[in-house]
Amino acid sequence: MLKTDGTQWVDANGKQMLLKGTNLGNWLVQEFWMMGQGGNGVTDQCTLEAKLTERFGYQEKERLIKLYRDSWITERDWDQMKAFGLNLVRLPILWSVIEDEKNPKTLRADAWTYLDWAIAQAKKRGMYVVLDLHGAVGGQTLYNPTGCAGQNKYWTDTVAQDRTRWLWQQIASRYKDEPAVAAYDLLNEPWGSTAADMVTRVQELYQTVRGVDTKHIVLFPSYSDGSIDAYGNPTAKGFTNVAFEIHPYPGLFGDRPGDTPYMIHRDWLRCGQTGTTGVCAYNKQVSDLKIPLFVGEFQPWQGAGLDLGGQIARASYDTYASYGWAATSWAYKLVSARGGSGKGTWGMVTNAENDNLDTGARLVAKASTWDCAGWDSSFANACAVKAATFKVGGTGPKTYYFVIKSGANSDSNPDVTFDKISIVDTATNAELITNGNFGSDTGWTTLAISGNLNLDFNYASAGKTPTGSDGSVLRMTRPNGVIGAINGGVYQAITLQGGKTYTLSGVFKDNGSANTWAEMYLADKAPVAGQDIVDTTGMVDFTTASEVAIENLFKGYATQAYEVHSGLAQWLVSTTAPEVFQLPAVPTGLKLVEGASGNALTWTASTDAKVTGYKVYRASGAAGNYTLLADKVATASYNDTTAVPGTTYFYVVSAVTAVNESYYSDSAATTFKYVPVPGLIEAETLTAMSGVQLEACSDAGGGQDVGYFDPDDYIEFKVNVATAGNFTIDYRLASANGSTGFEVWLDGAKALDVMAVPNTGGWQTWVTRTSAPFVMTAGNHTIRFKSIGKDWNLNWFKVNAR
Repeated sequence: MLKTDGTQWVDANGKQMLLKGTNLGNWLVQEFWMMGQGGNGVTDQCTLEAKLTERFGYQEKERLIKLYRDSWITERDWDQMKAFGLNLVRLPILWSVIEDEKNPKTLRADAWTYLDWAIAQAKKRGMYVVLDLHGAVGGQTLYNPTGCAGQNKYWTDTVAQDRTRWLWQQIASRYKDEPAVAAYDLLNEPWGSTAADMVTRVQELYQTVRGVDTKHIVLFPSYSDGSIDAYGNPTAKGFTNVAFEIHPYPGLFGDRPGDTPYMIHRDWLRCGQTGTTGVCAYNKQVSDLKIPLFVGEFQPWQGAGLDLGGQIARASYDTYASYGWAATSWAYKLVSARGGSGKGTWGMVTNAENDNLDTGARLVAKASTWDCAGWDSSFANACAVKAATFKVGGTGPKTYYFVIKSGANSDSNPDVTFDKISIVDTATNAELITNGNFGSDTGWTTLAISGNLNLDFNYASAGKTPTGSDGSVLRMTRPNGVIGAINGGVYQAITLQGGKTYTLSGVFKDNGSANTWAEMYLADKAPVAGQDIVDTTGMVDFTTASEVAIENLFKGYATQAYEVHSGLAQWLVSTTAPEVFQLPAVPTGLKLVEGASGNALTWTASTDAKVTGYKVYRASGAAGNYTLLADKVATASYNDTTAVPGTTYFYVVSAVTAVNESYYSDSAATTFKYVPVPGLIEAETLTAMSGVQLEACSDAGGGQDVGYFDPDDYIEFKVNVATAGNFTIDYRLASANGSTGFEVWLDGAKALDVMAVPNTGGWQTWVTRTSAPFVMTAGNHTIRFKSIGKDWNLNWFKVNAR
């Protein structure tokens, strides 16, 4: 029986156990994105079971769900997990796997079938299992991982709470003496109410378990912001044999726009530039409390490429183990219409790649800001789905429709450019796309799916065209004044020959978009306005498909060919750890001299023999939204000949080895340009700051805003007043919670304004507020926004003369 000892997980003899594993997601509670299914109202476990019951009756629904569960995970999966070197499996469970949905507080006849089988498979291979209540009665969030999206009733429904306590009594009674059970995970991501409510319910479930089982480790989950603060010190409150649980997904949900997977995970695992953030912050907290940590979900390889993704995954597991933390990635298996690992999907294994084009619609290339915010690539290197050669099924000529589609969530702006679109016959090199280089809309038909997109077929401004483009490009953006989710694009008909092979190519770029996708499809039917284009390869419409078709889909999961993530297969079991994140020293002594021929940078050369060169980065604001300016710089100097005279720039450099990149050096800046006012100033052009971060902004005009304010954080701007007088400031603000806001200081004195920030309805829901009048003298000034509250964002401010 495992137990806790200070910050360690130990066995019965007190020996430290280093536990690394994965989650069996989509098995005992389905998440349809993990199986490439869903649609027509069937989007989660509950809607699937309801539709099967409606169509075939309750008993047939039960038989089909059993067939699915018997097929999704089989003994070959346990063998493969063992082959990855794993010794821990987190098992997400829906409440109705155990409790009879028709008879509350009654065990199903087969209540323990899958849990007992999973534990037996684990024991057979020397592995442990964490029992995770992923979906409680009533639902503990609005999201579909609970099995039933849109509910979130657990927090207010005392019957649901009582049934959940009963459920844990049954689980604890069943497994109280089972040593292969590593821990009880009481509630997955219980974020549907306040942190205080979470603590109340979790501690209540802890007491329920302890009434039956005094032996097993019990997990206390973090809140939605990753915080474990709300629990205080569990030991001081009498809670024993407990561990905290976190679900860190750095960079995957738009919080690090423009950064590479390497940078994101380097900062998380190596604690950032200061050495105090990332895992170090958690290590300090749990070390002070002397309680272990369980990293219950994390995803370090997605979108990083197979080899680098494998190295980052190994470094993640090794780093967690170095602190004594147990860890299970999300997730073991992912099935998609296309199949294959691509540049790194979420699955450790996926279904084998299928490039055959036959009937329906096929996604042939894709990137999104969730996969790789700030992409600029060819279709062949697209971060979500890479374009490749494809073969057309059957014989004879067939009409298909090539679709380019983009869009964004209701609170976000897309800004995506495309060029050099080509589909060629690999045998004859014949081109099938008309006007793939744009310059006009010739050959293309507009497709409006929801909302409206602004389509510019002749866009050519520098800075927003994809690398490798030539001349005019197609640009898709949100039109001014259009609100809500938007989705649409362009298409054209092409003729393909059955039995022939074709290659798709092109380039596209995300220009600071937020919550945005860009997708290319080949469909066998003409697109229809108002109807979305989705990949239907291998999909079953559960609302109309025959019972046989559904059976075949479910049974097929047991025997479908797998593609194992090659980077994980190599690096997770390698006797030699990869060199990734063994960082060279940060360059020092960065200096800048402005001249007529450019901005000349010099720094102290590295003495590290492994350093192969340097990277130079440039930003227009002190918040450090740096873009790569030069790579593979061999000497300790660089001249930026692209700098615009009179523009304020900030520069940093890093040292690189064959594998790694150091943190940034201290910055060097050109002479600050004082911005003339009256006028509008974008928040991201700040000249000094403390504590804040930039993020992609979905306000009109896009760009970035400044957020993550805490009390005493500040941002500064240099302004020049031409004529003394009375002024006001318009502030462009957003907050999901409301805030006591900020003070506005002039030249170090609190003299201008104090502004509270209202709850605007969301972090990207913007309002304009105006200051009281104030006086400024002519000349140069420094304006500082000093935060007195937290949880507010600033997009821009405008100084107005009165």
